[in-house]
Amino acid sequence: MGRLDDEVALVTGASSGIGAGLARMLARQGAAVALVARREAALRKVADEIEADGGTALVAPADIGRDEDLDALVRRVRAELGPVDVLVNAAGVGVYQHVHELDPAALDLQLRVNLRAPALLCAAVLPEMRSRGHGFVVNVASEAGVVAYPGFGAYAVSKFALCALTRLVAEENQALGIKAWAICPGMVDTPMTADAADDVRRRFLRVADVVGVVEGLLLQDDNVMLGPEILVRTMRNPWA
Repeated sequence: MGRLDDEVALVTGASSGIGAGLARMLARQGAAVALVARREAALRKVADEIEADGGTALVAPADIGRDEDLDALVRRVRAELGPVDVLVNAAGVGVYQHVHELDPAALDLQLRVNLRAPALLCAAVLPEMRSRGHGFVVNVASEAGVVAYPGFGAYAVSKFALCALTRLVAEENQALGIKAWAICPGMVDTPMTADAADDVRRRFLRVADVVGVVEGLLLQDDNVMLGPEILVRTMRNPWA
């Protein structure tokens, strides 16, 4: 028996990295998982792994930067799996620039994917969570959404704002049995950090480290409140 038996999870960014790791964990905990990303073939690979372990996965390719894709996504998940009990916003894009070098297109892209899409998905699923008196929202933010690092530009702005969104979700809904967390990891060894040197990447967090933190949060007693920001860091500075 899993913590999430008979529940429905929607995970964006589920084709690789933290999103894929969280999707697999949610399936192990008993949830039927809707896998969302643009790359259908990569989603199918994750779905095959989940189904081979006896889980349930729905491959739902979508570009979350497009409003029409978001609307269709929520309708499809509701129709094929049921109302969403666990929302995981793990999709993200990073273009690192100093503020004086900000490019309008890069700014718009990061705000659209890293902030606007999670906000709209929260707005779409929270009414049903509120009516049932139960739900979880997991927003994958960043250490750069808690600590101001020079050169992170619009990425940091979007992640700081995602933390603010999570605080609002928690404050407005925790009395109704809904928990919300902004997971704020430092550098994680994922495809997004593939350009880092091998000796540096060896000191990064692993996807399993972040997944383990989220799983622990989901397993807490209903009376326990943590966060909403959950900072996950390595013991040593990977760049030192």
